Amino acid sequence: MARRIGIRILLGLLTVTAVVLLTFVLQYVVPGDPARSIAGPKASPEVLAEIRDRLRLDTPLWSQLGHYLSSVATGDLGTSYSNKRPVLSLILERLPATAVLAAAALLVELVLGGLWGLWEALRPRRSWLLVTVNVGLLSMPVFSLGFLLLLLFGYQVPIFPIDGGAGAPQIVLPALTLGILGAPYYANVVRDSTREALSSAYVRTAVAKGLSRRRIVVRHVLRNTASPVLTLLGMDVAVFLSGVVFVETIFGWPGIGQMQTEAFAALDRPLLTGTVIVAATLVVTANLLVDLIRTAIDPRAASETP
Repeated sequence: MARRIGIRILLGLLTVTAVVLLTFVLQYVVPGDPARSIAGPKASPEVLAEIRDRLRLDTPLWSQLGHYLSSVATGDLGTSYSNKRPVLSLILERLPATAVLAAAALLVELVLGGLWGLWEALRPRRSWLLVTVNVGLLSMPVFSLGFLLLLLFGYQVPIFPIDGGAGAPQIVLPALTLGILGAPYYANVVRDSTREALSSAYVRTAVAKGLSRRRIVVRHVLRNTASPVLTLLGMDVAVFLSGVVFVETIFGWPGIGQMQTEAFAALDRPLLTGTVIVAATLVVTANLLVDLIRTAIDPRAASETP
């Protein structure tokens, strides 16, 4: 187990490092001048030169990258160009809002997807209506559903507020947007795992013992569906962190996704790179924790190749 955890941590560090390198280099492909964005369109060449010298923008790319990596290694993600504040403190202020949104969306997709998949698995034949809904949701972009819910329940039938913020009423629509689109994945996993468990020898033995159907499902079937659901949960963290960029921007939710969009528009390279580093670290950490939980629930997971 210790060797497995060590390998996973090493692979996680390599993943985060690769993400940092790729993000840092790609920012130079994006057209625009950060110095001009900071100083304004009417700034003189002398002011622009002073800003570039202060921010090390006039040094070679490899020099800037080396300086940045050495700072990241000490926990310093730099200073935001537009906010004039440390990047890490800005991210930590917005991170709780994103975590709450992700937790609410996860609850929605777990409940909807779990009940949906279990209901389909216990039926002798699949419902073509649910199959159609499943395919439709899997092919729908997150921003399309977000705008649709915003139009229906924000303007046509104004049930929920659309003025932004991080309150309980404001979280409903963004959580539904992320959760509804994720429910079909969980439904498919729960359906397939449940059917596999129902056809297994231990379920036939439980039936032969005269156990009730409810007890068989709760005690034997659902326990064996936990491992694949947890695996999907670990991968879902990456999906959430990519989806929140659109969802938080659409609904004005004050999380790191909205801040990432603002940083991209302002050519705020330290803030943009910092959000990517934090997101990559969260994905790696979540996958490691899910792997440990899976091993505790299902010892067969310990024999899998890391």
